[in-house]
Amino acid sequence: MKRPALPMPEDAAASAEEIAERLRAHVDDDVDRRLGDKGIIYAPFAMSLDTPLLRWCWPEHELGVEERLAPEGVPAYTGRLHAEEVARPLEVRFWITSPAQAGDLVAAARRGTEQCDDRPEYALIEVADFDRWGWRGVQALVTTENWTEQGDSGARATIVAARGALLAEVSWEWEFEAGGVPGRPPLHQGAAAARSVLAAVGGAPSGPAPSGPELSDAAPAASMAAALPPPSVYGKDMTPWTARRDGPRAHELVCGNSLFEETTYGGAPAVTRRLIGEVSVREDVLFVPDEQSAEWVRTGPLGWDGSCFSDEDEQSYSINPRLEPLTQGPWTGEIKTFAVQRPDPPHRPDGADRRFVAHVAVGVRRGTTVVYLRWQGPAGTDPAATLRTGRAALIRTLGRLSSGG
Repeated sequence: MKRPALPMPEDAAASAEEIAERLRAHVDDDVDRRLGDKGIIYAPFAMSLDTPLLRWCWPEHELGVEERLAPEGVPAYTGRLHAEEVARPLEVRFWITSPAQAGDLVAAARRGTEQCDDRPEYALIEVADFDRWGWRGVQALVTTENWTEQGDSGARATIVAARGALLAEVSWEWEFEAGGVPGRPPLHQGAAAARSVLAAVGGAPSGPAPSGPELSDAAPAASMAAALPPPSVYGKDMTPWTARRDGPRAHELVCGNSLFEETTYGGAPAVTRRLIGEVSVREDVLFVPDEQSAEWVRTGPLGWDGSCFSDEDEQSYSINPRLEPLTQGPWTGEIKTFAVQRPDPPHRPDGADRRFVAHVAVGVRRGTTVVYLRWQGPAGTDPAATLRTGRAALIRTLGRLSSGG
């Protein structure tokens, strides 16, 4: 069996920090400074950790998509890597979870490949078992038309695999002329690059596979994951996003998918979790390379201008947003509070039935460790008291995180 191009250590990585170290030399760390004169600098690109596995297999009826939601609240890594074998960077994501959850998500990804044909613009042409270097999973290839503005077609391949408590997703893509078919060499070259990344993280298959995140409790990401509060502290019926079965609550549909959430930094260890119930909460902890980058990550989400779309697709705007300095234990940064006024319900044009959604966001850091917290919930017609509740909840979480990492 040919050895992978990246070094393959004897031992598997046991922490998100170790994964980052092994892949650091290959990270695509370009920073977008085109809006730097306006104080906006985009960190190196990385796919969000909460994006479903096999994101391009998204059937219209969404059957099974929830089962492919990635683990949350665990040490993780996401980044884009340069590889000699392929022209475009690889997109890679790793999570350290339990062997049972890793295996379940690989099985869900395999089932997901059966759903791609539900969207006519996709034509899934190959699904195969993957079993190399101790990793077991599935490799899927999909083609689509109009990959580029010139009308060229394109292909995307993804491996989803597990080795013990390690869960991985590696994707690569390429384009080809309209009317053509994807050549086999790019697929095989991409697979070779993906196997190399998996081998670098998973170690020699003769060595033991990691059995769970508890093995790396001394690592900062694992310590922060352990310090996250139980969901119940935020309110009634709070569950991880991945456990929901009845769809998002109405308050989450207000500004739920805006740039207000963007905190991903490519090539950095991270812990991210979303909770839904009486209110909705997002928690992100990132361990970025330097303090300048940490400040970009901390301030980015707080720069959101307050506009969003409601679930009725009508524009709403925040009311009296306040951005204030915040110091809490070792953390320094800012807190932003505001309320969004929902459009008038059609049956109450006089506005008496207006609803508010309260938002509280915290962006702080301690050296190169960044914490971003977002809380939002229904606020009736007077959001002031609800904003105080949200603020207190996030301050308590910061207190718990002070001892982590």
